[in-house]
Amino acid sequence: MKFAKQTVSGFWKQHLKGRKARLYLATGYEYDRHVKASAVARTLRAFWTIAVISADYKINFRSERGIEYLNSIHERAAHRLLTCCRDNGGLFIKFGQSIAVQSALLPPPFRRELSILYDNAPSAPVSHIAPVIERCFPGKSIDDVFIEFSSEAVASASVAQVHTARLRSDPTQSVAVKVQKPEISLQIGWDLFALRTCARLVEFAFQIPIMWSVNEVEQRLREELDFEREGNNSELARKDLQSMGDTQLQRSIYIPQVFWDATGKEVLTTEWIDGISLVHPHQLEQDGWPKKEIMQQMVSLFAFQIFVSGNVHGDPHPGNILVRQNPKNKRWKELQLVLLDHGLYVRESTDFKRQYAEFWRAAMLNDKKAMRRIAHSWGMADEGMFSTMVSLKPPQLSARKHSNDQEAVATETNNTSKSSHFDKQMELKARAVAALRDSRSLPPELVFVTRNMNIVRANNQSLGIPVNRVQILGQYAALGLRRILRSTAVSPLRRYSHIHGIIGLAAAEWSYITFRVALWIADVGMSAFNVWGRIKALISGKPFTQTADVVLDEAMRRALEKRLGYTIDTSLLTA
Repeated sequence: MKFAKQTVSGFWKQHLKGRKARLYLATGYEYDRHVKASAVARTLRAFWTIAVISADYKINFRSERGIEYLNSIHERAAHRLLTCCRDNGGLFIKFGQSIAVQSALLPPPFRRELSILYDNAPSAPVSHIAPVIERCFPGKSIDDVFIEFSSEAVASASVAQVHTARLRSDPTQSVAVKVQKPEISLQIGWDLFALRTCARLVEFAFQIPIMWSVNEVEQRLREELDFEREGNNSELARKDLQSMGDTQLQRSIYIPQVFWDATGKEVLTTEWIDGISLVHPHQLEQDGWPKKEIMQQMVSLFAFQIFVSGNVHGDPHPGNILVRQNPKNKRWKELQLVLLDHGLYVRESTDFKRQYAEFWRAAMLNDKKAMRRIAHSWGMADEGMFSTMVSLKPPQLSARKHSNDQEAVATETNNTSKSSHFDKQMELKARAVAALRDSRSLPPELVFVTRNMNIVRANNQSLGIPVNRVQILGQYAALGLRRILRSTAVSPLRRYSHIHGIIGLAAAEWSYITFRVALWIADVGMSAFNVWGRIKALISGKPFTQTADVVLDEAMRRALEKRLGYTIDTSLLTA
């Protein structure tokens, strides 16, 4: 009897302990969900996803497996990563997009799956974002700051959404109000902790050097979440255009005004602009806006930022560029581009800006000694590939060479197809690791600027490559280098040395003249190529599609693919 009582008593104690444990877990879950915006649950989901992906590769990625099985591992991993990012939302969408931009280093399934993350994110109702606005403007409600605040967001991304409104202080002024989603401030600490921990796990498990990039990603994300910083970036870009831009650039580019009395850390209010986004090329064509002029102004803008102002927009994808009629011109149709979303910028140092322009000059003049010197100073041992990456200039430009290159690539593909698919994938991994390791020593400005130029290149391709980017970029590189050399020649440090100042000014002019002559020769060559291509097309009766710009882009892509060992996919850059 005593034994039975003890057994029953022990059972109830264990039962009560179990109930307490479940109660604690349920309370913790609800607290995390409603107070911490599921920050802990999202972190645990990320850890679990990375652990499962790592285990899958470690256990199943074996040399005896066939090609279909190995590809299925990539498919599972990419789908799990996509599911985790979508379920977590918020900054995890940004994490996934950062991976997607670099997905040329990953197997193809990652490109296909992660590109979905560029779709518009769901928006929060006004009742959810109103506390964010009230937090930015203490003592004021949303109606005290704005009138006619739209009930639906006109655009929504992973961390913010945009509404239309009018200012209470100026009811005639239509504005775009960018509001950070309320859960982001609660999740950011946990999300960045998850990012660092997962990156360490991947680096440890697969010996892939990615931790060096985590600090850079974290810094950029924090900058993007500071809307006051974004407003300052926008103002600086406006001032640069007004003080350093030429007359044509000042007329053809517009940056919306920031209204600081309605702007805070989590709310950005700017002038509302009506225009057609570059994501709608058919609508641009229907409204009669010429693609060539659009791309000329776009490339000129970012070339100006890279080589002249040194303040470079980091996300020039089509959704951030609008086309409209210049409001100052009431007589005839005049195109004007509107640049949006200034959250991500890089400030180039004077030394980097000079070296980058000098590398362009050396590439155009085929000065291998100068190219080697600058490339090695940046930790890039292969100045030939670096030249291709920077100036997008292949070694030769002829139809025969183009044909031979295609045959060589086909032959190489046939030969490598005979080898083990597993060995080939491990070789691609080794090349990707080497590329990441080399990237650690590159100046952060170079990585940023190269990304900017790749997105502009993708924009150009999406519109049918209507302009020669290399010529426009080269012209601004020559102009920027000339400004720097002239500024150095007349700097206060040389005010007592007139001879050195005169020599410096002469060197600046000589550099500019030789640079422009090289650009002119290249332009003549490309024009001759196009004329000869049109003549051949006319004789053969076939359409002329292989312009010099098309061949140049294809040659650059093939050169990079051959040297790096992976396929370059620019489709994500236009998302």
